[in-house]
Amino acid sequence: MDKDIMKEKVESFLKEIRDINWFIHAGEDSDKYTVVLSFTEAWDQWNNKMLEVWDKESHSIEKFAIDSIGDDMIDLIFKRVAEETGPKISEGLVKFQDRLKKMGLDSDTYGLDYEIIDFVKRDTAWACVEIVIGKKGFFNRVLEVLSEGRWTCAWDGSYPLGQFVVM
Repeated sequence: MDKDIMKEKVESFLKEIRDINWFIHAGEDSDKYTVVLSFTEAWDQWNNKMLEVWDKESHSIEKFAIDSIGDDMIDLIFKRVAEETGPKISEGLVKFQDRLKKMGLDSDTYGLDYEIIDFVKRDTAWACVEIVIGKKGFFNRVLEVLSEGRWTCAWDGSYPLGQFVVM
């Protein structure tokens, strides 16, 4: 695929996700997902389940992407996604923490803020990679949930059966 076409796909993707209200519905009940109520719960109780599914899916898409678009384009995608989404994701996380404080709850991130922001940027970048290579998959499913203003922190069940665990 032509490099200019790939760059156009990246910029189009970034334009499409520009208006996501990151974390706007984090912590709210849901009939569609398993909901955790704190970052500590997400990290302590669900991190191994997250790694189990996310590692498998990221390795799979990475291998395919290296063969089809190359490391340089993957690096470019991760750089552009981080540049464009990083500040907005950070802002969304701060607003979420402010909502928790107003409700009299502790946001209990205990220094995990940067890791959470990096997780969201990583998942969003992999979703962009899927778009560029024309192979929408797991990370576009993650992006759908992120687009709803939630944080996908794990998978409940034996993937692909089950549902996302969200905050």
